[in-house]
Amino acid sequence: MNDAENLTKLMGHLPPIVFHDFVTREFNIELPPLDTKQSKKAQRETMESALAAIEVVKRQKIEEIAERIVLLSDGAGQDVIEGISQDIFGDNDKMAFAAIRNQYERALWLYIHASVLFEEALNARQADVFRQSAYCYSGYVAPKDLTILEDATARQAFHQAVAQQLGCDADAVAVQIFKRLRPDTHTGEDVDLYQISVHHNRPPEIIDCVQASELVSQEVIRAVSSHITYEPANGHLEVLSKDTDGREVLARIMANSLLQSPITGDRIPLKQYDYQSLAAPRTFDLSGEDVASVKVVDLGYTLANHRSLLVKIWSKDVDDIYTAAQSLLSPSFDFRNYRINYAKLSIRIKKIGKERARTISVILRDDNKCNIKTKREKDRALCDRLLAKWHLVKEINDVAEEPADALAA
Repeated sequence: MNDAENLTKLMGHLPPIVFHDFVTREFNIELPPLDTKQSKKAQRETMESALAAIEVVKRQKIEEIAERIVLLSDGAGQDVIEGISQDIFGDNDKMAFAAIRNQYERALWLYIHASVLFEEALNARQADVFRQSAYCYSGYVAPKDLTILEDATARQAFHQAVAQQLGCDADAVAVQIFKRLRPDTHTGEDVDLYQISVHHNRPPEIIDCVQASELVSQEVIRAVSSHITYEPANGHLEVLSKDTDGREVLARIMANSLLQSPITGDRIPLKQYDYQSLAAPRTFDLSGEDVASVKVVDLGYTLANHRSLLVKIWSKDVDDIYTAAQSLLSPSFDFRNYRINYAKLSIRIKKIGKERARTISVILRDDNKCNIKTKREKDRALCDRLLAKWHLVKEINDVAEEPADALAA
């Protein structure tokens, strides 16, 4: 099934009975009964043969769902799920989810049993790919306190303008407009956020598949998505798209059609995570925050010869990581003699109302990579505020475009 990479991956990582039940129930597809006396490999080969016989268009729809589940099964996706899982309703469901160890099965459980949380997790994971990456992200300054126009005339004008910009017919473009609440970074209070999603078809692709024991070609059309968000409270107009040259045009079309107020083209500065200061012992300001404690639990660096060192301690260790490193290595060891490329903070949140005390792990690594983009909106706003308060993040105005594989993680 060379046209269903994610479906194949999902089948290879889920227990055969779990995958079998998912496909038959979710998509109403008849798969041969599993022979539990066979090896897992043999069971998967039987299911793969049955799926390969399905027409390409139908298999492609299953592949799209599988892609969403797989996206939440990598490290960053599991970071998201770890935070989102705290919102699972009901003690029995929480216990059932906590008992699952397979990361693919965890993502699948969320898709089946908590669809709203699954969508929230997927949005957060997509933000990890896009937000604050110069390769995919551009932010523009727009007037504050405007309302997105959703009447038929405004929608049609936006739709037609986007289709013209993309060079395709209007019926090859789909536009969705959502309004939701997002915690404000500074106050934590919920503020309005509009999201406009634009989907358009790529040129047809020819793929190979087997039908009646013959290798035949099938035409498949895939959609590409871009997302625009507008936050009235601060006037931020953000465009998430891999089309570097088209992002500003898309922002202007949206501003002119749906906001009916032009933008100047001024950019919102990107955030640069500056964590070299963690090489030295420091005090974290917790005043005015519902935070019980903060501790640096991981610090690492890599030398020019590619040798690396990562020191890890427990969050309840009696020593800090600097004392622990000297105990492990030598009394004279000092992280300040090296360029830090990995750091992990353990932030203990106080019990607030019905929400129990919990720990948020913030990971900073490599060049401008931070896992707070994978957190649920409430935690991301809190972490954004704390990192700014502790001077671990700064705004930069001039950012060189990143290569195509340099996605934020």
